[in-house]
Amino acid sequence: MNAKCKKWLTALLCIAMSFGVFFYLGMIVTPKDINDSGGSLYYNGMGFLAEPKNSLDIMVYGNSDVYSGFSPEVLKNTYGYSAYASGRMLQNMKNINDLLEKTLQCQTPKLIILETDCFFEERSQYVSDFNLFAPTFIYHSRWKEIKLRDFTQRPSRKSNVDVNKGFISSDLVYKTDFPEDYMGDPEVQPAVISQHNAKEIDDFIQTCRRNQIEVLLVELPSPHSWDYAKHYAVQSVAEKYDLRFVDLNLQRDTYGLVLQTDFRDNGNHLNNSGAQKATNFIGAYICDHFGYLFEE
Repeated sequence: MNAKCKKWLTALLCIAMSFGVFFYLGMIVTPKDINDSGGSLYYNGMGFLAEPKNSLDIMVYGNSDVYSGFSPEVLKNTYGYSAYASGRMLQNMKNINDLLEKTLQCQTPKLIILETDCFFEERSQYVSDFNLFAPTFIYHSRWKEIKLRDFTQRPSRKSNVDVNKGFISSDLVYKTDFPEDYMGDPEVQPAVISQHNAKEIDDFIQTCRRNQIEVLLVELPSPHSWDYAKHYAVQSVAEKYDLRFVDLNLQRDTYGLVLQTDFRDNGNHLNNSGAQKATNFIGAYICDHFGYLFEE
């Protein structure tokens, strides 16, 4: 072997070793349990992978509004439907289509609830199984809590059962400073859904229909991020695909939401009280309009 070949071989080995070390560091800092720091980001939206096969009646997809505002436990206890809240911070429609594909490999839901705030989201903090190097940057602060197991145990979403089924509990109460008419001018034009998101929405709905799954569009209450312009945009999508759309921002009196007691922050995420009210309202709506799906 000549000197030039040895030089190239040495360089390739150094690169391979660097990638190997970087990947191993990512494995070390990736949360091994949902209770680890960052565990909710890594496991919550994907926790359905650890559920028994074909055990979920309903899947709920969306961003942080979902894991804050929809309680599968409340739904199960009150209405008997088993559900998983697959919500992730800044989740967009491309991410949700990836989750839907994974869902259909292990679950056969009869109804899917799509929380519509993601129709307007272009960013993402989604961490996929194939994004091997992101954990080193995302979970770098976990060095402060590293345990011996972190050096040998591989992270596995398929073995981390979440008893809350995606819901993140919070008893915090924040008295929002939003007015009761926070939706704004009802005469505005619809907001614009990007072409990219419109295509992803179409892909999502068509996949559900090919698999004979009903779709319900829902917007959970969020004075911080919702208004009539977005409502009208989603209403147009619902009409285009002949879907039901329930906007809980316009139904607050019906289920008793109180802006001063039912949020854990300034109008962006519900607390436990708000989530219970919202989930009970959604459960009643499912009984009235989709109950036939769950008849034996």
